[in-house]
Amino acid sequence: LCLTLTPLIAKNNIQNNTRSERQARLDSERDEMMEKLNKKLKTQDFDNTKRIERPEEILERRQKEREERNKWYRRTWRWITRQT
Repeated sequence: LCLTLTPLIAKNNIQNNTRSERQARLDSERDEMMEKLNKKLKTQDFDNTKRIERPEEILERRQKEREERNKWYRRTWRWITRQT
């Protein structure tokens, strides 16, 4: 009876060791990740009052930027071609 149980016990010990090793590795990875996150949070101030832009506002802002850019392109082109 003892001879037949020995391989099973050894197999269970190996599985338990690998589980605990995996768990230890996962714990260390989690700790490293938490340290990185905490370090980043310490260096950056979190602004809770920051608004999220709505899609309409984003489109409006992009249109204004495009218009401003096009003004300069048009002015430059007129200057290059000597048009008034």
